[in-house]
Amino acid sequence: MSGGVVHAMLVSKTPTAPGVVKFGFNPQKISISRAADLTQRPSTSRNGGMPGGGHPNVVKGAKMSTISINEVMFRGNDIKLTCDQLLNWMTPGGGMLGAIAGAALSALSGGLINLATKPPLLMFSWGPPEIGFMYDVVISNCQIDYVRFNSQGIPIRANVNLKLLEQPSLLGTLPTNPTSGGLPGRRRHVVSEGESLQRIATEAYGNPQRWRWLAEANGIDDPARVRPGDVLLLPHPDERSPA
Repeated sequence: MSGGVVHAMLVSKTPTAPGVVKFGFNPQKISISRAADLTQRPSTSRNGGMPGGGHPNVVKGAKMSTISINEVMFRGNDIKLTCDQLLNWMTPGGGMLGAIAGAALSALSGGLINLATKPPLLMFSWGPPEIGFMYDVVISNCQIDYVRFNSQGIPIRANVNLKLLEQPSLLGTLPTNPTSGGLPGRRRHVVSEGESLQRIATEAYGNPQRWRWLAEANGIDDPARVRPGDVLLLPHPDERSPA
């Protein structure tokens, strides 16, 4: 990968509420918390351990992680649109257009797909998946402080605090080493503005011709349709010999 700055971003995974929010200034602090509901089943007949009658804890349930991102700065003439996108992602359907599309999808599916009560599913990513962040989330709280405006009253700087709730995802636990039984060393890459398959192949493998390998691994028929926010699977260089 290139040695440039990698920006954190939120990408919608909900087709009826597309969008990407790229953090121009990366977070200074990310807090992650998770709570488990534990109980005990003490028994006076169990005296083999210390203290007598004690019993190991039993997990009744565990909530998904809460991810807090504080004091993220957005700057520029378009930050109002960016902040509105964050707020829209907290409503069912992701805003008016998403609500209309969700209603149409519900009607077409005979009610089997109902997005009326669900906020859009997002992916928060920053850094390489193996050692960075990649979570499926929804936004539960968003505080926006507009702190600077131009002479026309347009906000040009904002500080944003976000609280994200992790959502169940198989992608978050995909094995990445050979001993776990998965494909060796596969990684995920979020496409950034201006990137192409050739550029990604050059940075990942040192060979732009391997773009065909990436296209095959990701089921891409038309390389020109790769867009910012798309998530690509990067096979391990030794997984197979590219054509």
